[in-house]
Amino acid sequence: MNPLFGFEEYIPDGEPHLFEGRLYLFGSQDEMHGEKYSPCDYTAWSCDPADPEHWRCEGTIYRKNQDPRNPDGRLSLFAPDVVQGYDGYYYLYYELETVEAVSVARSRKPAGPYEYYGTVQYPEGVSPDALPDYPYPFDPGLFREDGHIYMALGFSVDFAIKDMDLNERNMRGAYIVELEKDMLTMKHVPVFAVPGCGHGKGTSFEGHEFLEASSLRKYNGQYCFIYSSQAQHELCYATADSIYGPYTYQGVLVSNAWENGLKNNWANNHGSLVEINGRYAVFYHRHTCGIQYSRQACAEWIRQEDGRFITAEMTCQGLSGNPLGSGIYPAGMACFVRDGQEGTFIPFGGVPMDAARIEGTAVVNITESTLVYRYFAAVKSVVLYLEGEVSGSVELYLNGRKTDSRLLSSRTELQGEGENTDVELVFHSLSPVCLAYIEIKG
Repeated sequence: MNPLFGFEEYIPDGEPHLFEGRLYLFGSQDEMHGEKYSPCDYTAWSCDPADPEHWRCEGTIYRKNQDPRNPDGRLSLFAPDVVQGYDGYYYLYYELETVEAVSVARSRKPAGPYEYYGTVQYPEGVSPDALPDYPYPFDPGLFREDGHIYMALGFSVDFAIKDMDLNERNMRGAYIVELEKDMLTMKHVPVFAVPGCGHGKGTSFEGHEFLEASSLRKYNGQYCFIYSSQAQHELCYATADSIYGPYTYQGVLVSNAWENGLKNNWANNHGSLVEINGRYAVFYHRHTCGIQYSRQACAEWIRQEDGRFITAEMTCQGLSGNPLGSGIYPAGMACFVRDGQEGTFIPFGGVPMDAARIEGTAVVNITESTLVYRYFAAVKSVVLYLEGEVSGSVELYLNGRKTDSRLLSSRTELQGEGENTDVELVFHSLSPVCLAYIEIKG
């Protein structure tokens, strides 16, 4: 189910790769009730591609104090990616918090352990300060093809961020550059590829300009640039016939908030695509604890029609691909949690928003709130197990059809029949209440 690695793991920014017959996911690591982005060491997870429902943790693959600029471990390790180099080693690329450089570690195995290797450098004699524009070294995404290894990177916002040297010259958007065989040196000046904030007007990217989270893939003979847009909650993609573009915006792969309106409380998104035995899966992350610093890995199967990806739905079932059966489930697996008609932006900072939110296995602070779970194979009734001062009422909708309404109690059972259905619960609680579990009776 989603979240992919259970309720105690907080792995955002996931990059999926097939290495040596296994599927790996490399990402950052948050904490429950976190106070900043990605404060932990890197871990990796892997599975047999024939069984993407069952993953194992590979343990710590790289410690943040291994970077010589971070001996006390004070700085965070941001979104990483991994590629196999020309020499057979595996190279892990990342940005260290507040350090304006892409750092590199390497290992003989995909699951590490990795050792610090160096930082990516411009070609000899080239300084970014002398260029008219250049990428901020953020969220590196690596891609290997036919003896060439490329890196995509960039960041684009229109506001200041503490300890980041952001300016008009390094905020234009996303760039792509080929790496030399040493895996540390750029072969040329980075090539501008996808427009960022304030640079998309009149292009196919207008309304979906680049923000961060560069990732490169190739499908159906075309290069695929995957990124998080200025909307933050959507993971978009663009295609081109050449690795350097020009790229054309194609659509949204997945949103962690939007389906004909903002259905979730929302913030950033980051992930990518992978082909698994002829099917495509999209990896992304969701937000918990009412803050931006407790993100969890999720994944969905995604379809193609006429060569284009169709936006994937957020589900509870994830890569199982099958509706869930009867049973008792943690309430925290909800796809959507919001107050009122639409979700709202989760503010920056470590103070939880005053709204319904997932915390661990439960959903807390429920008042005038909506929770959505999808999908279940067969539903005849739904039992809610509530904690706290229980008062008010709740409505049950199956596939958008209202089937029952009841006064709340610590054990509330609602009636309604549906096949392959989502379950939508609309609460009208007079005081904040916690939903610990839901039971599906089929």
